[in-house]
Amino acid sequence: MFATLRREPDAAGVRTIHRDRSVAEAAQLLAEPGTGALVVVEGECDETVTGLLTQRDIFRAVAAEGPEIYSRSVWLITDHDFPAVDVGASAQERLKTFCERKVDHIALMESCRISAILSIWDCAGQDIGHDTGQARAATNPQTSPHT
Repeated sequence: MFATLRREPDAAGVRTIHRDRSVAEAAQLLAEPGTGALVVVEGECDETVTGLLTQRDIFRAVAAEGPEIYSRSVWLITDHDFPAVDVGASAQERLKTFCERKVDHIALMESCRISAILSIWDCAGQDIGHDTGQARAATNPQTSPHT
């Protein structure tokens, strides 16, 4: 029913973790600078994507189940229905996805492959249209709508 998702072998900045690794190991990886989400993979070559895991997922699991969750496999707390947008999506379409799904991270897809993981902060500074630039200039007169 669903196409098998794969990650680009050379997708820059896309950190992965195998679905059988521990939540504790995932937490250590997520604590590294520049890592806001992990692509959860399975298979011998670690290329079949099974979901997306964020710090928020770990926080919720600890709150619900206690610190014992750290010894369990990441697939138990992974979001298997993670939000994704096409690589050609506009900044406005990307922000709409963040808002509709109420998430901090989305997958940027090219065909059926993840090419990047975007945080809402990656998109927040982008102009999403001429009106947005004017609104920003109106609230901050020192900011040009073209910057």
